Amino acid sequence: MLPCRDMPGLLSPVRALVLGGLGILCQVIVLLPPVEHWIEESQPAHYLQHGIIFLGGVLMGIALRDLWLMSRRARV
Repeated sequence: MLPCRDMPGLLSPVRALVLGGLGILCQVIVLLPPVEHWIEESQPAHYLQHGIIFLGGVLMGIALRDLWLMSRRARV
């Protein structure tokens, strides 16, 4: 992922939105009924589901942080 030009260490706005979208997609996929049915049958899969949901939240958090910092930078 390429950093934002004017703020080192941040993703560009488009890449931050894509990262946030991937985070949401991870969470939605593991909660779909066919996947949920498989997860209910297996205890390790249940823990894997928790990990994927956590990972999706982390990805969304990184994206939201970068977008928020860029919006604050734009106001200054």
